[in-house]
Amino acid sequence: MKKILIIDTKAGNLFSLKAAIERLGFNVTILQQPNTENYDAIVIPGQGRFGTVMENIQANGWVEYLNQFKGSTTPIFGICVGMQIFFNASEEDPEAVGLGWLNGKAQALDFPKKPMVGWSTLKDNVWNDTIVYFVNSYAIKDSPYSIATTTYGENFCAAVKLDNFIGVQFHPEKSSEAGSQIINQILTQGI
Repeated sequence: MKKILIIDTKAGNLFSLKAAIERLGFNVTILQQPNTENYDAIVIPGQGRFGTVMENIQANGWVEYLNQFKGSTTPIFGICVGMQIFFNASEEDPEAVGLGWLNGKAQALDFPKKPMVGWSTLKDNVWNDTIVYFVNSYAIKDSPYSIATTTYGENFCAAVKLDNFIGVQFHPEKSSEAGSQIINQILTQGI
């Protein structure tokens, strides 16, 4: 049984994410600080503010821990703000510095209504026309690492990938069967 680590960033509903991953047959551990165990994949959950999530990740030793896995075969899966922190910064908290693994900045988008809450269709070559659930006010507008986009007021990145870093702006744990398939694919194949 594959072992999955969920990082407790003090933001978001960890238990719905844990339940969604466990339903797929994975063994899930939630940690506030790194330990020395080996995991088959690492998940950085969504919800919460960019600055608060980065503050908690830095304060609890996660930056050094995560940097060990750059370029490895261990998938690092970021969800919502967990994806945004892969980048340099966010307009949501201009003083906060992201992990900087990918160049770019999360920006407030010209949504018809803020925050974006609801279902939207992915456009890409991996999950094309899959409908997933979003809850966000900020996103990466464009990136060379984008593997999926969606539209809500304007186009933005719905998913990014570089080596073993895979991020999604949507919430696969709230996206029904399609979301379960995406979680399973990322945690087992890394896309």
